[in-house]
Amino acid sequence: MQNQRMVKLAHSIDGRAAPRLPLAIEALDAQLGGGLPMGAVTEIISEPGHGGWWLAMRALAASKGRIGLLNHDDSFHPPGAALLGVELSRLLVVRTNHRKDALWALERLCASASLSATFAWLPGLRDLELRRLQLAAERSRQCVLLLRREEEAGRSSWGALRLQVRGVPGSGAARVLDVITLRARGGMPRPVRIEVEHGTGAVRGSAVVPQRALDAEPRHAAGA
Repeated sequence: MQNQRMVKLAHSIDGRAAPRLPLAIEALDAQLGGGLPMGAVTEIISEPGHGGWWLAMRALAASKGRIGLLNHDDSFHPPGAALLGVELSRLLVVRTNHRKDALWALERLCASASLSATFAWLPGLRDLELRRLQLAAERSRQCVLLLRREEEAGRSSWGALRLQVRGVPGSGAARVLDVITLRARGGMPRPVRIEVEHGTGAVRGSAVVPQRALDAEPRHAAGA
């Protein structure tokens, strides 16, 4: 009980210290102290088809003002982003296929005070590169989102938050995602399960789930 009070107190202190980007996912926003941290890097660890892309698009759709996106491999699909609520008129997309140029562009996007959020999925980011992105986010007060693969989950991080998104078996018109916090400043939020409608990507519901329940279940791809 005392540990639970300490986590709630830490969430409260952290929420006052830094603005948050609400995702309109009730249980997840509550566990994260109001949403994703502004002025910081949030890493989303997820394999293709397990919901990491969906969560990133959810954050971009919730952002106010202009949004930056680094499309280093030409995989970004604007109609799909629009279907998930992202206003394409607010989106600044930078395209480059060279890693050195991509890193330069990403840091400039993260440092821009004219943007409210930046999203990228550039693989193999090194510690020093992540540190530079975190410092840029702190200066610009942006919410910087980095989509990363499972093999990068064990690496050290300079970001404020690291989430893992995993698909679980669903039924009917819904797909089910688990969002697990791997690293957070100011306390460790509990895992959250989210039901998402196929096609529209709308949230049908969310709830906190025990970690032991997650460990006992198989994983499978659950969409973008």
